[in-house]
Amino acid sequence: MKTFSILGTGWLGLALAKELKNDYNVRVSIRDLEKEKPMINEGLSPYLLDEDNLENIDTLLESDFIFINFPPRKSKNYIGFLDKIYSNIKSKNKKVIFISSTSIYSNKEGIYNENSTLNELNSSLVYKAEELVKSKTDVIFRCSGLMGYNRVAGRYFAGKTLDCEDSKINYVHRDDVIEAVKFVIENNINGIFNLCSKNHPTKKEIYTYNAKKFGFKEVIFKDKKDYGNRIIDGSKIERLGFRYKYPNPLDYP
Repeated sequence: MKTFSILGTGWLGLALAKELKNDYNVRVSIRDLEKEKPMINEGLSPYLLDEDNLENIDTLLESDFIFINFPPRKSKNYIGFLDKIYSNIKSKNKKVIFISSTSIYSNKEGIYNENSTLNELNSSLVYKAEELVKSKTDVIFRCSGLMGYNRVAGRYFAGKTLDCEDSKINYVHRDDVIEAVKFVIENNINGIFNLCSKNHPTKKEIYTYNAKKFGFKEVIFKDKKDYGNRIIDGSKIERLGFRYKYPNPLDYP
């Protein structure tokens, strides 16, 4: 059985681990030893890893597939941590997948695909991270806002007042990210891909719809301001045969 290592076992990483554990020997990184037993009970092999504890890095990286997903905001020195990890990736006979973000693109109005011009000023950490890892990474997924399950668009703003009713959203369902990971592995695909649902409802549309669907207070929209719409094009991976399970965020379960 091949080995699959997941570095960064949070909301996305743990769901991916559970999806893959029947087909791979899944190794996962943990930041807290209290998570060791629950991970073992899930059929996973946990290893302590953080910026101050790298003693298990070689074991985690000695794997057929490596999935790296550390949110920048949760690291004391995100770029330094990535540099330490990638400095220990030695063999080319493995596939490395890195989770990035569509925040790498400009905030200006427009449609953004993988060929769009990048500027470090847009999202400095994300830009620097990609520059650091791209030579040793087979697949970079630039994910839009991750949604699904307990992450419901609008719930955080329940009962609050917003002025952005016409702003269109860029979301991707967690299941589609997991399926994209499986797709590039099964088809031996490399490259940089945006992951984003095809449809882009406005914030008013999706927040109001979800409030009724999931039973939370509606968001109050008033004092409307004109925000330029920034649309992420996630179709590149579709042209290779991938199909989003949830192309419309209004259909997220």
